[in-house]
Amino acid sequence: MFSHIKHFAAIAFILVLVAAFFVGKTFKEIATADMITLVSTNSNALAQGFTNTVWSSQRDNISQALNYHKQFTASKLPASEWSKYQGYAEMNAGFNAIGKAMFKYFEEVPISKVSLYSPDGLLVVTIEPSQMSTITSNTNPPMIDEAGKQYLIEVARGGTKKSEILYDVDIKQADGTVRKGNVVRTIAPLVDAKYVSVIISDPAAQNNEKPVQGILEIHLDVTEQSMNLNQFQIIGSAGIVVIFIIVIVLLLVISNKAEAIIAKQHETNIELASQAATAQAENRDKSQFLANVSHELRTPLNAIIGFSEMIKNERMGPMGNDKYVEYIRDIHGSGTHLLSLINDILDYSKAEADKLELDVSEVDITKAVKNSMRLVSPRAEQANVTLIEEIPKEHYILKTDQKKFKQVMLNLLSNAVKFTPAGGSVTVAAWQNVVDESVTIEVKDTGIGIAPKDISRAMAPFGQVDSALSRKYEGTGLGLPLTKKFVELMGGTFNITSEVNVGTTITFTLPKEAPQKK
Repeated sequence: MFSHIKHFAAIAFILVLVAAFFVGKTFKEIATADMITLVSTNSNALAQGFTNTVWSSQRDNISQALNYHKQFTASKLPASEWSKYQGYAEMNAGFNAIGKAMFKYFEEVPISKVSLYSPDGLLVVTIEPSQMSTITSNTNPPMIDEAGKQYLIEVARGGTKKSEILYDVDIKQADGTVRKGNVVRTIAPLVDAKYVSVIISDPAAQNNEKPVQGILEIHLDVTEQSMNLNQFQIIGSAGIVVIFIIVIVLLLVISNKAEAIIAKQHETNIELASQAATAQAENRDKSQFLANVSHELRTPLNAIIGFSEMIKNERMGPMGNDKYVEYIRDIHGSGTHLLSLINDILDYSKAEADKLELDVSEVDITKAVKNSMRLVSPRAEQANVTLIEEIPKEHYILKTDQKKFKQVMLNLLSNAVKFTPAGGSVTVAAWQNVVDESVTIEVKDTGIGIAPKDISRAMAPFGQVDSALSRKYEGTGLGLPLTKKFVELMGGTFNITSEVNVGTTITFTLPKEAPQKK
């Protein structure tokens, strides 16, 4: 689900980039059109004012000057020879007069250039730059290129004003330098006022060719406004992208947090399920433990009760019979076994409640191991199991709990003998780590063994491996867990490896000095 959100974010980001570009471009086009409309309105007003004032007063002078210019041009005389002929002074005076009039009219107007053309595209006068300090008018006004001339004539012939924006054109500065910039060019045909009166009274006359007297071209510098529009386009597009990025980042952050919460909840659910399974397994183990304990307790109690009743009722004859001595021996053995079971249960309960305490003293580990082997020796002989001792003569001295160490050894040896078939062997080895002076003891048997997958169950409280080989052996299942608890209580480590039908090896290591509870 969350991977789809990331894919959506990537695709959406590309779409937003494209959309932001087109939105910015559309905004710029609309704003540029509005700017052209505004500039066109101002330029048209200037052109109309020029027509009503300057052109109406100078029309005769400029017409006369243009007529002389046509005559000189038609004569194909070089311009340097024009001054020798009649009409040159009048032509020159006409061009200068219109130039001065235009300069006076546009002097206070912030335009970059204004040009006046004849109806046939002849450039009459040009004033630039905006401070109007330069007037270009001479006795030989240049003709513009043919394409520009035709464009001006076509616009003028329509009799309507037209404005357009020109990009990257040369703009002359006040200091005479030239820079590149953007201008709005307005072409305004100068129409005879008499014709305007005619089309007002007769709208049908508008379809006739308009009597254009001249063409006025006004350039207004809009470089700064164009740059502002470009900045607005960039800022607007970037703003959309930034807002989208912020939204996507927030979405991803929230989705990641949600994903983390869901993942954590999933882990919690798995852990709870695992704990529930563990609790159920422990509950089953406890139930099995209670069944085992009931059986283990019932057997010695039945013996105690049965033999004691026989003695009490003197069923075998008067007291003093040798048979009663055998019964008393069985009663003592059953009572001892019963006490051992109860002690194991009590010790494990204390260990679980963390109430077991150590009675630390100096213990000769070598001697304690050998004594434990001697205690188990009769049981091993009865089971036809060989005890092998691989203990160095050196005496290892540790500060630990002697009673619990002896119980650990007896539990391990008893288990090894118990689960080793006749003819097998139990080997006990010991060695010392010269670095930290800890002692490691290994009890290895050739018994029935435990499958690796069942080791954790055998080490669990009340756990017993449920197999055909192990079920015939009685026990509560507390031996190994209790032994491991004692070793850990003494600050040691406990390790077990086993293989079915090969045997089991248990290794535990005790530190030089057992930890003391604070």
